[in-house]
Amino acid sequence: MCATFADDDVEKPVERADGRVIGTVAAIEEGRARVDPAPDAIDSIKARLGWAEVGDPFTLEADAVDAITDTRVHLEDGFSTESTAAESPADTPETPPDNTRNPTDR
Repeated sequence: MCATFADDDVEKPVERADGRVIGTVAAIEEGRARVDPAPDAIDSIKARLGWAEVGDPFTLEADAVDAITDTRVHLEDGFSTESTAAESPADTPETPPDNTRNPTDR
């Protein structure tokens, strides 16, 4: 199903097919939704250690949406944020700093 975003969708949670909320609609721009991701525990730990930012916003295309209800945006089964466009480049290192790297990685 291909949904149509409306201004009323701003601030709605975005939910994967498995029920996990992955973010919140921050804005509707040119028929697409800009989503602020919901950080999970690993994202939060990485941010505290300086390894990464807590998720960058991403653009959600209407064809990735199964349904939009009064309270949520429901995504198609198999949705992945890797298939969406990031709003800004990630400034994250590929590996943790050397003092925390696994000895087998050297």
